[in-house]
Amino acid sequence: MKLQGYTVQHCLLPLSVPFRTALRSVTAVDEIRVVLTTDVGIVGIGSAAPTAAITGETVASIMGALEQHILPAIQGIDLEDRHQVFRVIRGSIVGNTSAKAAVDIALHDLYAQVHQESLLGYLGGILRPLWTDATVSLADSEAMQRQAESLVTQGFKHLKIKLGGHDGHDVERVMAIRQVIPSDIAVWLDPNQAWTVRESLAACEVLADWAVEFIEQPVAAHDITGLSAITHASPIPIAADESVFGLEQLRRILDLGAADIINVKLMKTGGLATASTMAELVAGAGLELMVGSMMEGMASVTAAALFAVAYQAKYVDLDAAYFLRDTKAEGGLSYQGGNITLPSEPGLGVHFIPEGVSS
Repeated sequence: MKLQGYTVQHCLLPLSVPFRTALRSVTAVDEIRVVLTTDVGIVGIGSAAPTAAITGETVASIMGALEQHILPAIQGIDLEDRHQVFRVIRGSIVGNTSAKAAVDIALHDLYAQVHQESLLGYLGGILRPLWTDATVSLADSEAMQRQAESLVTQGFKHLKIKLGGHDGHDVERVMAIRQVIPSDIAVWLDPNQAWTVRESLAACEVLADWAVEFIEQPVAAHDITGLSAITHASPIPIAADESVFGLEQLRRILDLGAADIINVKLMKTGGLATASTMAELVAGAGLELMVGSMMEGMASVTAAALFAVAYQAKYVDLDAAYFLRDTKAEGGLSYQGGNITLPSEPGLGVHFIPEGVSS
């Protein structure tokens, strides 16, 4: 099986509500779509989303990496030689993990279809119930209370609270939300690298009595020593997100015992091939696996959800597609509150709708 042709397209997917963190604020998702056609008539699709504040990628850089480096590199090689294909993709350009993830997802869509399996089955997974959290965007305490109450009303049992206001009121935000939601609602915190080690430890001490399940990436991504110090001292479990992109960073986290939970995202890892290896290392080290996404479109979020089921992630942060006003796609996962229903057809189970046509 060889690549016969490909297309790369930029789509803008509007959000139903603005999304705000300590790092950025967005009202729409830029989705870069990749469609691979093969000489055996099978078509595979994948997508990426730029998150410049985290991966360093933009719409222009992703499209450039795809069209000038990654896709030309796999033109003409045997796509069924998986190890060779993914080795070529990794070596086609330094970094650019989101661009690589788009092609990786499209290839996995192809491989699953060739085997006449759903992507879940191809990854070795068995269908089981899947749920996701919902994100409470950063705002003042009253606005975050209203968001949290609304999401609970919509059926979510897990809330991820975005913090990092740089105003000394993050702990108050958590307390305010806890006071208006039922006690059985799980609460996760994500300061998105905004705290210092001292601020993190002080917050952990106070919030230990406020039913917080874990805190994700409290300090800067490069501060692994600080993250390790927090993890060893905190009464609340600590998750690593931006500190872990690939295998090298994961191994350092594991060696230092710098986290209790590892958040694997396809846009950071370069796709399912590396993510699968990382999930196995996380399990072997006795840590908990979390699967998340950036603000992304239906194709990549569905791929992440199928990956989460296949590798039995304990924590799932895949609400991104829930907040899309128009996915410009058919199929893929669907939401009933926090519960996710997965596609079962061969491959990824997502089909792009051309620009100008609403889903």
